[in-house]
Amino acid sequence: MPTRRLTPLLLALALAGCGAQQGGADFKGEQKAVADVVEELQAAASSRKAEDICSDILARGLADSFKASGGDCVREIDEAVRDADDSELEVKAVTVTGDTAQARVEGRIGSRTGLQVLGLTREDREWRVSDLGG
Repeated sequence: MPTRRLTPLLLALALAGCGAQQGGADFKGEQKAVADVVEELQAAASSRKAEDICSDILARGLADSFKASGGDCVREIDEAVRDADDSELEVKAVTVTGDTAQARVEGRIGSRTGLQVLGLTREDREWRVSDLGG
């Protein structure tokens, strides 16, 4: 999997420091499980737990891709969460197809806003973030 440097806005939106809010839909079942992972990602980012994000929330392939590009997952995630203080995320929609899912997330960091789609995959019966959007 080729790795690209994540833009600060994109990564900070994915790792925003405030609690995720659910959009208009009331998620249930697997959709709720996916939305819960986005909330876990934010909680770990808010607590500055980069190691937990890399080991417990990101899919192994995504975490390993930082090493493949000469970087380090924990160091890069730690740098990203430092810039995520004034932010909000709202999970707008979740689509689940087998062992993959997408969470459409609207975010705000300071005065900048953005929309991104996070990719998730099921590993060992748990949802994990496999793509931080792009």
